Amino acid sequence: MSDMYVMDRTGHTTVTWDSDKPFEVDLARTAFDKAIKEGYSAFRVEAADQRGERMNKFDPKAGKIMMVPHLVGG
Repeated sequence: MSDMYVMDRTGHTTVTWDSDKPFEVDLARTAFDKAIKEGYSAFRVEAADQRGERMNKFDPKAGKIMMVPHLVGG
């Protein structure tokens, strides 16, 4: 199982999928693409003690993906 965490005002929304189930992969890919279009940045996170690797394209084999919105200063 893989997880994508989309950070938002409520904390985060979790999208979970099994890479062996095409329907679940399609739903996760749609959520990923939507977040990217909304200005989010995607990072693959393999271990808690490692830096995330930026992603430009959805990878159904990624174990954990963090979707982070752009920060707004002011």
